[in-house]
Amino acid sequence: MKLTTLITLACTALITAATASAQDYPNRPIRMVTPIASGGMTDVVSRVIGAKLAERLGQPVITENRPGAGGNIGAETVVRAAPDGYTLLFAYPGPIVVSPTLTKSLSYDPERDLKAVSLLGTYPMVLAVHPSVPAKTVSELVEYARSKPGHLSYGSAGNASTSHLAMELLRRQAGIEMTHIPYKGAAPAMTDLISGRIQLVFDSVQLVMPQHQSGKLRALAVSSRNRSTTVDLPGMEEAGLQNVDVSGWFGIFVPAGTPQPIVDRLSRELASIVRDPKIVKDLLGRGIAAVGSSPQELATRVKDERQMWAKVITEAGIRAD
Repeated sequence: MKLTTLITLACTALITAATASAQDYPNRPIRMVTPIASGGMTDVVSRVIGAKLAERLGQPVITENRPGAGGNIGAETVVRAAPDGYTLLFAYPGPIVVSPTLTKSLSYDPERDLKAVSLLGTYPMVLAVHPSVPAKTVSELVEYARSKPGHLSYGSAGNASTSHLAMELLRRQAGIEMTHIPYKGAAPAMTDLISGRIQLVFDSVQLVMPQHQSGKLRALAVSSRNRSTTVDLPGMEEAGLQNVDVSGWFGIFVPAGTPQPIVDRLSRELASIVRDPKIVKDLLGRGIAAVGSSPQELATRVKDERQMWAKVITEAGIRAD
């Protein structure tokens, strides 16, 4: 038998096996790995999505929290899992688009080792200042910061967190000098902002807006280019900064090699879930705009963001803790 014939038969067998696997999928519980500790917004949203996915697939979806190393431990857990659709990664930008540049000894390559399934939702961060800062707009903040180089201190949820990178991008685009104070999470940074120990942050709608409404902070704008659909605040372009466009997001990934029919099935189910009016309302209440993308749309977003953050991290000399 000719080699080309053998190769054709082998490929046909693989396609047939993958199709059969997809038709039978799922026939046992599914594990959803969340690379963050339980209790936070990421964990809560993953459980909401997991419960709805279980209803649609007719099998339990078990959330497994695997925090540590900026999300890399959880991502690596999924990379090492069998590519059969029974292990999902509920991911955020850190281990997918930041770690490849930030962590030189990363044990996995997200582009090579993971396959995108669906972008579930996006959320802007809110730029907030302490009331002692005499700025009511982003333009006024930039002008004030330029008049006092290095005077302002900003907090973040940690070194190389999205809140840190977003502020670094703003700082570089605006041409201002500020001091970065990294915290172990968003909550302690917010506490110090309210007390006036630091002067500004980029943080979530859920954390910032109640403090803004009570007068303890002043919200100036959202981190995305366009005006927010979740809060009545201008985007960065409207606020005068043309090249700042940052949104956090949640998405689902599976190990590379997972049969495409299974990926497509998961993508369809997840899109239906996040477009359900009840889920849209639930997410909106958390400051998240529901999306429900195709695998290719998520893969394209990841590629673009990886390039953007690689440039910021490299030029700013940001290093992993």
